[in-house]
Amino acid sequence: MLKSFKITFLAFIINNFLISSDYEYGWVQDIVGIDNDVFNYQEGTDPDLELYLKNSFFSSVKLSPDGKHLAFQSKSDEFTEGILVAKTDEFLDSNKGLEKATVAKAAMKSSSDKVLGVPALYLCSFNWVSNSIILVEVCGKRFDRLQGEIFSNLGIFKLFNIKTKEFKNFIYPLEPPPRKGSSTFADRYKPVTFISAYDDESVLMSVAENKRGFRYASLRKISFDKRGTKPTGQNIYVSKEPCQYKAFGKSNNFCNTPFIYILGKDKKPALTFSSDSESIYAHYADENTTKIDIDLEEYTPFAVKDDLLYLTETSGIGAHGMSVLNLRNKKITSIIPDDCHSVINSISSLNDPIPYAASMECDGKKEIIYFDQDKRDAQLLIQLAPSFPDKNISLGNWTDSNDRALLIVEDSSVVTEVFLLDLTEGSLRPIGRTSNVPKDKLHKMISKKFKTRDGQDIYGYLTLPKGEIQRLIVYIHGGPYGIRDYDSYDFSEQYLASKGAAILKVNFRGSGGYGKNFIEDSYNEWGGTLLNDIADATKSVQAELGIGREKTCAFGASYGGYAAIAMAYKHSDLYECVAGGMGVYDLKILRDGTDGNIYTYNDDYEEMAEDFWGNDEARHIDFSPVYNADKMKSRILMWHGLQDPISPIIHMEKMKEELEKNNIPYQAFTMSKLGHTFGQKEDVKAHLPVLKDFLFDNL
Repeated sequence: MLKSFKITFLAFIINNFLISSDYEYGWVQDIVGIDNDVFNYQEGTDPDLELYLKNSFFSSVKLSPDGKHLAFQSKSDEFTEGILVAKTDEFLDSNKGLEKATVAKAAMKSSSDKVLGVPALYLCSFNWVSNSIILVEVCGKRFDRLQGEIFSNLGIFKLFNIKTKEFKNFIYPLEPPPRKGSSTFADRYKPVTFISAYDDESVLMSVAENKRGFRYASLRKISFDKRGTKPTGQNIYVSKEPCQYKAFGKSNNFCNTPFIYILGKDKKPALTFSSDSESIYAHYADENTTKIDIDLEEYTPFAVKDDLLYLTETSGIGAHGMSVLNLRNKKITSIIPDDCHSVINSISSLNDPIPYAASMECDGKKEIIYFDQDKRDAQLLIQLAPSFPDKNISLGNWTDSNDRALLIVEDSSVVTEVFLLDLTEGSLRPIGRTSNVPKDKLHKMISKKFKTRDGQDIYGYLTLPKGEIQRLIVYIHGGPYGIRDYDSYDFSEQYLASKGAAILKVNFRGSGGYGKNFIEDSYNEWGGTLLNDIADATKSVQAELGIGREKTCAFGASYGGYAAIAMAYKHSDLYECVAGGMGVYDLKILRDGTDGNIYTYNDDYEEMAEDFWGNDEARHIDFSPVYNADKMKSRILMWHGLQDPISPIIHMEKMKEELEKNNIPYQAFTMSKLGHTFGQKEDVKAHLPVLKDFLFDNL
């Protein structure tokens, strides 16, 4: 897990990029070859754009333990951010809609926390902890010069009582300074992590307290009716091993991981965990916190039964497999078939965290892998799954009486759809879809398998428009290491498909979900194997659809922006046009750290650079678009965020200079206020139509 952080640290998230101007829109500057007015979107002129940008109806829903209420987490265009609670049967049996069926509402006001230094707070998760009380976690968002945009668990919790309608502060992890004497921030700050509901009066929380400069995790039972907001309560277990590693003035926040305690039978602590600079270790929750001496750095533990610890195998973003650690003989054994990868979710029953199934991809196709087909819930899932082909489904959130559960169905053609399974009635009733986009306006991603020029199997998705195909657009994800594409909703993809584009997404080598080797074998191959994989998949789809170079384009942001522009000379025979946003175009200054990117501030930058790009200068030049501008033969569009700390603006400035020096025509613009994220809706409305017109050769 610690090594994979280095990968995810460099994973440039494609789904976000910022924007800016000197014109009516206000945040675009340095425009080249584009009419200024095209950035000034007029409401109502493109209903498709407005539709696909509309916020979700709700983001998640959970069933109360007695099944009588449904709680929805909402931050939609219709409702403020918060929790809406409806009586289950009344909501399902009426046509009122959620707002009118709501019997209790807790609104989360947008605010900052100056004490903790967080400019924005938001509702990040919630859990039913009794039939009448919902535990709400409040998280923070801030921008760090070294790490970019950070979403953090702060240890702030609220309680929402649906009977009294009281929405009150429950835990605030920073104690006020003492009246006498002094104490450090570390002494006063006690981060808290939710572990489990305990009974109708209390919850189990992990409280990390500072002792002698380290943090130690205490599993604590905290009562709902306690006074004040301190995490006071009864200690169930206190680890004798620190959960926070510190060295050379630096520390990690491992104490805040959701698995810092894993419970066994009767909600008793079975295991706790510790970390050092390189590894993760499990410990028995016994008198001595006895260490289980095996490195779990590449695994995420999630459940224990007897002497078996269940783990997900992690590499990059997300999990690629599942294993079991035998705590007696210290052997780790994979429990999934060899051709399966990319764990979507594990599926378990009420009061039994051991999974009976996992939703995965096997040879690129969605499948449910059953570990115990004899379980009742497995039998139910086996019966339900055929009704939802080629979709990710999971069954969970059972009531205490084990007769009602939620069925979650997800993919690009439905976004997220929620059903109530009622075994007493023998019914499956729809609760709702998270998306406001009608199903007939959504486009399905079709799983594809490709064979590369060196014989490697890679996977991807092809999205087809409803009518005639006007363009084939290759949409390249960021990263490149650890990030991958899924069959899920993407507003850019849906918007372009609505205009007649077929969209190809490729999980080229380096992508997450396929294991450590799949990532590490692609190191030093930014402009080599990775681009070849994308090109080989492009050729395959061009042949399948009968589309040639004249109607094929590539675009992406971050690494995807680099890859798109590099295609203009590496594989210009395939792409009539390329569009790159926030790309790195000079690998020499990236490698030596002179471009000013945020990663150069880290002590391990040289080690990271050695892994990712190596020391072959000739290779850096070959892979860098700025040194190959004279070879570019595709139409070119570039955009960048002026404040981008990950791919500094110097990369686009050098690229423009080289294109002009070699008399290569191009179009470009700079979003002057923003950096490496999409920004708000008004920013996207200024940018996305420009990108669409370029890709369709109408700009």
